[in-house]
Amino acid sequence: MTKLPHQDGIDDITRRQFGRGELTNQQHRHLRILNHLTSTGIAASTTELWEVVGQDQITKRQFQRDLEHMVQTYSIECDERGRSKYWSIKAGTTPRFVLPVLDEYAALAFHLAQSLLEEILPANIVGSLTPWFSASKNLLLAKNPDNPWYERLTSKREGIQLEPPTIDPPVLAALYLALQKGEEIKIEHIRAGGQKKEHVITPAGIVASNQTLYLLAYNVKHKDYTSYAIHRIAQATARYTPASAPDVADFLDYVEEGFNEFYVSEDEITLIVDFHPHAQRKMLEYQLAEDQQQEVLSDKWLRVKATLYPTGSLLTWLLGYGKLVRVIGPPDLVKRLDEMRQAPPAPPLDAPL
Repeated sequence: MTKLPHQDGIDDITRRQFGRGELTNQQHRHLRILNHLTSTGIAASTTELWEVVGQDQITKRQFQRDLEHMVQTYSIECDERGRSKYWSIKAGTTPRFVLPVLDEYAALAFHLAQSLLEEILPANIVGSLTPWFSASKNLLLAKNPDNPWYERLTSKREGIQLEPPTIDPPVLAALYLALQKGEEIKIEHIRAGGQKKEHVITPAGIVASNQTLYLLAYNVKHKDYTSYAIHRIAQATARYTPASAPDVADFLDYVEEGFNEFYVSEDEITLIVDFHPHAQRKMLEYQLAEDQQQEVLSDKWLRVKATLYPTGSLLTWLLGYGKLVRVIGPPDLVKRLDEMRQAPPAPPLDAPL
């Protein structure tokens, strides 16, 4: 007879949490159903299992949906006998009911990851993690009542902090589902100018970059990617058509090397740039490239020399230093930066806006 696995590693605090009944109602139902099926070893009808969890707790239609969800999550199967459905444990399998069993290190990981996951995951996925977030917070608080040191671990992005744009939750959920199932999806995309256009795309992946979520689509014919800011997708409709996305390695290579970036040239350059004494600290601690060389000049400026690709990010980074840097070479890059620094002439005061 199949038995539920023994849950090892539960400390006293976590055990007391479970003892106070802090599992969700759905988790309680799933645990009762699995315990019933494993203890009897025989198939049970929908009505029988409904009685096990309590018919006053959930409607029969809701309970049927609950059982259908369990087929996807646990090792149970459904056998239709006429108009009735019977549910049982799959032969030779052991159902695994995952409880939020935590030690302090796992709790810390959930605590630190919560804000990031809430930014990039659909609400239904984040909701399913709520028991772990809650258990993590309670565990850390209980083990550190007088010194919440874990609250002192945080992060901060450099530069101006912009509020991220709002994303339609059903759109995000539909995109994740299409990606998970490997299917095409139809989207209605709003361009920067406000025009709407429909596209049928093959989702290749989702990337979080600078507080913005992007959907990357793959064009099989041209073997290239297109990115869509997800907050500009007004609608996403499933097409249930299998799609051929590139392999994961190709997708990750593209994100690492080409996503959201433009290259001034496809050839590497030898960048030579001088940093004012007030702007040297980072360059003394970080490197632009593995072959970076640096020396302090007679006027106390720091000269840095490195081989890298000229990208839009490099130009923006150099421009951000303003007069605190002197770009010495190569000449083409110096010319391009000078052109970008030159503001357009101001319109006449009487010119129409």
